[in-house]
Amino acid sequence: MKKRIVLFSLFAMLLSCNDALEITQKGELNDAALFTSIGNMQLFLNETYDRLNLENDITVSSLLTDEVAIGSGLTVNDTQRFFMVTTNGYAAGIWNSHYNLINYCNRLIRGAALYTPTAAELPAYNSIIAQARALRAFAHFELLTYYSTDLSDNAAPGVMIVDFVPAASQDIPRSTNGKVFDFIESDLTYVDANLIEPTGTNAYKFVNTNFIKSFRARMYLYRKNYPEALKYANSVISTSGRILSTCTVTVPNFPATSAATVPQGAGTGSTTINVDPGSGFPIQRALYQVDQWVSAVSPVYRKMWVDAAQGEILFALDRPVNKVNFSSTYNTNGSYLTGGPLYDMGRNLFTAYQSSLGGGAEDYRRWCFVDRSASISTTPATASRTNEEIVIDKYPGKTGGHTANDLKVFRLSEIYFIKAECLIRSGDLPGAAGLIQQVRQARSYTGGVVPTPVYANVTGALADVLLERRKELSFEGHRYIDLKRLGSDAGVTGTDRYARDAVNGSATNPVNINNGDYRFTLPIPQAEINVNPLQQNPGYVTN
Repeated sequence: MKKRIVLFSLFAMLLSCNDALEITQKGELNDAALFTSIGNMQLFLNETYDRLNLENDITVSSLLTDEVAIGSGLTVNDTQRFFMVTTNGYAAGIWNSHYNLINYCNRLIRGAALYTPTAAELPAYNSIIAQARALRAFAHFELLTYYSTDLSDNAAPGVMIVDFVPAASQDIPRSTNGKVFDFIESDLTYVDANLIEPTGTNAYKFVNTNFIKSFRARMYLYRKNYPEALKYANSVISTSGRILSTCTVTVPNFPATSAATVPQGAGTGSTTINVDPGSGFPIQRALYQVDQWVSAVSPVYRKMWVDAAQGEILFALDRPVNKVNFSSTYNTNGSYLTGGPLYDMGRNLFTAYQSSLGGGAEDYRRWCFVDRSASISTTPATASRTNEEIVIDKYPGKTGGHTANDLKVFRLSEIYFIKAECLIRSGDLPGAAGLIQQVRQARSYTGGVVPTPVYANVTGALADVLLERRKELSFEGHRYIDLKRLGSDAGVTGTDRYARDAVNGSATNPVNINNGDYRFTLPIPQAEINVNPLQQNPGYVTN
């Protein structure tokens, strides 16, 4: 930690001497003075990892779709009510954070050129550069995901390719998707040849082979290059060393998925954080025992969400306690009824979790992603935003912090969905059904054998994949792009908000938006256009 703090201070000094000034000041820590060893390069790389932020990406995917409802605090958010303009803060945040990461990567790559490694240092030297290029490639891909109208169209406007450290006054145009993807491929080719596989308990929090293969599988899926997406999905499934995390619960009195309500209120212990409700309330006690940050009876799947086990995670962003408290996006002080819920889980998403998996199998996600303190109405059509509070528990905190959790970027279940979609596109509906069954079986906490779905046609098969992606990957940043790229093919008309989710929203904005709506592509931020005259995306008015 001390080394990371020191380097942050050094980098702040470096940035204070703006490149555009071209003035060498006495005592200045410039690239030549900083990049003098492999150790210094590694320190700078550590800081570069810290610039990979997906918090805004995940938040936009929740607010601009059907994942959240207005919470009991009755906070009305312009983005959640589909009011999207060129000055939107989340759109600017995604743009700025990824280009900030790209700038760090480019500074590292530029600085590394000033140091000549020994023969013994060369592999480590090349691997550091490889990690920077991998992060740079991923940042460009994330930008395309949100700011390109169609990732499968090579001729469509993409984003700025930045492979150098630009001057403050330098204009950079948008490149086509095809050119941006060519640039990403060149970075990944270098990574393939030079990356040293990380080792240790936290190896999955650094660029690794599983990250690169998963990145490629997702990228090719979005580009509709299904043969390549299938190739990399197969490779991850067979060589990653991870298996789908299981959800079996053996604690007595654990409730069924379909249970609309469980004992609630201060007297039952449902709103008491980290205090055993006692044997007098067996259902709440069972939920409490499984929910704890440190619990011997929790399934691997739950331990994964409280950062107590890697489980099926292929790559995650390290978020220690008091670093980035992302859970506060949904719940101010913690994912608990008394923790200040800002947004509830969308009612239709919750209903999807209540459905049985079939064959006697119950869906553990109902209890894993919704806190035990949530108040669930038996008459949701007339429930107010204050008497039904479906508390989101996807980020339940970890030992030492109620609002801190690692961000799970790639998980094995997503790779199963990628493979299933590719098989559907090639006509193998039974093969896809088998993969969906495997994920659902892993989510059962009651035993039983989940039946394998039978698909009558491609549309029905894709609809089931989209449903399972909605349930499994909620609040991880997938729903927005999934509806955009897959909704029409799956026979889905658009977002799927329950009418009550938008209560207290502006009457001038719709409850839902349909496929093809311009808001499924974010605006190029007005602040960027003010200094760099980029082509704006369709539907937005540039001031």
